[in-house]
Amino acid sequence: MIHSVVLEVSDLKKTLYFYEGILGFRPSIERPQLDVPGVWYDAGEMRICCVLNRDKEAAQCEQFLPEIEVNIQLHEVENLLKKLDYYQVMYTELEDYIEKKRVLSVYDPDQHMIQLQSQYESGDSLS
Repeated sequence: MIHSVVLEVSDLKKTLYFYEGILGFRPSIERPQLDVPGVWYDAGEMRICCVLNRDKEAAQCEQFLPEIEVNIQLHEVENLLKKLDYYQVMYTELEDYIEKKRVLSVYDPDQHMIQLQSQYESGDSLS
């Protein structure tokens, strides 16, 4: 892993549902046995470590918000958009014509922003 981020979550069940059920991430088999309930996701070069903190408030304003950028395949974007619409998950979509990439920004149940990026190949359309 090149990048790793630890996210405190208030409800592990909602977190699992969001990351696995909606985003399609799979739990990492490399998570060691810890005294804190949680789950790790390896997505490309990013490891997202979600740990349970029942005292955390979902809308809590944090001084430092980690930057979570995950690269996904371009063909996965359309399926993900359908899932986000179906489950009524708010997102923003941006096409960066200069860097030739598509970026989806979604918020998890604890309001951590996840940016899902896909790079256009030379023959792909930017429209």
